[in-house]
Amino acid sequence: MAFDPSLLLFVPADRPDRYAGAVASEASGAIIDLEDAVAPQRKEFAREAVRGFLVSHGDLSRIAVRINSVQTSEGRADLAMLAHAPRPAAVVVPKVGGTGELAEVSEAIGAVPQIALVETALGLARCEAIAEARHVLALAFGQYDLAAELGGDVEIDVMLPHRARMLVAARAAQRWAIDGPSREYADPAIATRDALHARRLGYDGKLLIHPAQIAPVRAAFAPSADDVAQARRIVAAAEHSSPAVLDGAMIDAPIVTAAQRILQRAAQGS
Repeated sequence: MAFDPSLLLFVPADRPDRYAGAVASEASGAIIDLEDAVAPQRKEFAREAVRGFLVSHGDLSRIAVRINSVQTSEGRADLAMLAHAPRPAAVVVPKVGGTGELAEVSEAIGAVPQIALVETALGLARCEAIAEARHVLALAFGQYDLAAELGGDVEIDVMLPHRARMLVAARAAQRWAIDGPSREYADPAIATRDALHARRLGYDGKLLIHPAQIAPVRAAFAPSADDVAQARRIVAAAEHSSPAVLDGAMIDAPIVTAAQRILQRAAQGS
């Protein structure tokens, strides 16, 4: 089964006691995080913990590992560790500024699917090329790092053009488009609001930093029963004629594509 990056839950790499819980959660998978979640003095311990888990855990199909930037010594050490361990289902590459960094990851660990984090001005400026890179599975939006570099804030209206550009780049390359996490996890209304915005734009999912975000985000991305019923009617009508007419409205190819996407989301959430 292909790796599903739609709802990935971060877990700090220096907390191996939390790995199993993250993998067993209702998220689509877990990201064991060697980067932001680990203090500098804990990096080596975290790498060894990840290596041990990859060696001992039988099923790695729901496990991704976020490395440090490949432009740093920590990132190169992460790649060296992964090169001599069983491969996770995906590797999350932070602060990607160009395709050369992704090629460096591929050279070190082979054809492991990559989730490229678009979270810098350079990465956003080159996101079309990044999306086309050979082993990229998904682009993921990093609003916090991007806002800090741009000198702006992370509010939805401010980030809208940047989210939209990354989404178009992902779609043009037929990659997944994943929204960045919401920092606030105590209030499910915030996770719901942010996930609904991402879904309305056309994103496929959202990164998560706390288990409390799983249920509201999953619900926000799941189409309603009415949406699913209407999508089925559209697809059924299109099977009989093209273009079709349903309820007095023309059903052409773009409408059918949108309906099929709704049914796909419904199947993923079931």
